[in-house]
Amino acid sequence: MRFVFAAVAVAVTVAVFVVAAVALAHPASGAVFPLKTADNGRYLVDQDGKPFLVVGDSAWSLVVQLGDADIDRYLNDRQKRGFNSIIVSLIEHKFCNVPPKTRSGLAPLTKAGDFSTPNPDYFDFARKVVKKANDHGIVVWLFPAYLGYGGGDEGWFKEMKAGGRAALRSYAKFVGRRFKDLPNIVWGLGGDFIPNEEDRWTVTEIARGIRDEDADHLMTAHGSRGKRVAPGLGDPDWLAVNTTYTDASNLVELTQMEYERRPVRPFVLIEAIYEGEHDSTPDQIRRQAYLTMLGGACGQFFGNNPIWHFDGPGLFPTKTNWKEALDGTGSRDMARLRDLFGGLAWHKLEPERNHAIVTGGYGVEIITALTARTPDKRLAVTYIPSTGTESRSLTIDLARFSGPITARWYNPTSGHWTTINDVPLANRGSHTFHTFKTPGDNGTKTNDWLLVLEARGQRR
Repeated sequence: MRFVFAAVAVAVTVAVFVVAAVALAHPASGAVFPLKTADNGRYLVDQDGKPFLVVGDSAWSLVVQLGDADIDRYLNDRQKRGFNSIIVSLIEHKFCNVPPKTRSGLAPLTKAGDFSTPNPDYFDFARKVVKKANDHGIVVWLFPAYLGYGGGDEGWFKEMKAGGRAALRSYAKFVGRRFKDLPNIVWGLGGDFIPNEEDRWTVTEIARGIRDEDADHLMTAHGSRGKRVAPGLGDPDWLAVNTTYTDASNLVELTQMEYERRPVRPFVLIEAIYEGEHDSTPDQIRRQAYLTMLGGACGQFFGNNPIWHFDGPGLFPTKTNWKEALDGTGSRDMARLRDLFGGLAWHKLEPERNHAIVTGGYGVEIITALTARTPDKRLAVTYIPSTGTESRSLTIDLARFSGPITARWYNPTSGHWTTINDVPLANRGSHTFHTFKTPGDNGTKTNDWLLVLEARGQRR
């Protein structure tokens, strides 16, 4: 979202595949914040230990670009669609009508560019925005000082570096005190840039300053596109949630590396290709989301142009306004993704990369269908990427399951299920290999589908 880069091939190998002072239950999400890491380190849970599937939206300019009524409109819409996380810049450097001021004219710093001079009135307003999100059951992944692509004018890196360590630490402590009692926060560090080792303090001083005041909320980081954020930042101890950030050309590779990385951390796709940018297509937006989920992530963030900047200055032309874009294809497809995984034991799924279950017909290169399955051999989910409109055949080894199999197709463009077999298929005997043919066109002139296989008696 944050920069223009040369056209890339976006067809990819696709997947088939702490307690704060106040912890509040939310009717919308059913979650009790703040979030924490599951015991196995693979996903996030709420304070009751309930797995939290991150269904995210990119709302970078929310604080500065909208007034109260439109903030309410945005949050109401996202809550109704099942989004439970949003990315927000606490202070914006470029992408608003009068940067860095809010719509009402509040500046974040009383002296321009000086992090030692935070404006209390500005942060009171920002706090109100985060609290509103809390009332909607939405976690704000809040970036106190977005660095900016390449350390350039899209973010605050130059001012941060010029101001020095003490000013940054003081600012971060101020922010930590101001927001620590709100339970619905994951702190976000960095932003479109990983500084060299000499300048890494511009990130770590923010982390340390917040930690001086707030020991409860998780921290994550947003790095350079296509680069691994944890090693890029020196694998810091404050980094609780890893991220992937890619133009989609190496999404499979990055996802696999994050899943296999040690120490184990939960990870999310924090940014990929946005709807309405880089000539993206609906099936591409679905593909990168399902790839991430079936690659071992605990969630992913969707992005749309112009929603991320709310009709303010952006990087690409727009064909609509942000209010109309709320009901775009991508938003509806992400709601259907949430519905699918919300009804399955998604937190138990492990990516399978050796084609032991789908043994034939998975394709090659950009049309590869991949699978994730649970260790108890009761559930497997396969995403078959779009290659056109025709049907595709997959060969499945049913012996890989713990009991007789029921099979269903899930249409990611409508949310409709199609039962393949009323009588469970045997997983024992001399004929355990079974061929399934996808239904073909899913109604949108694309043919991506999900195959959900469950052993009889599957427990969710």
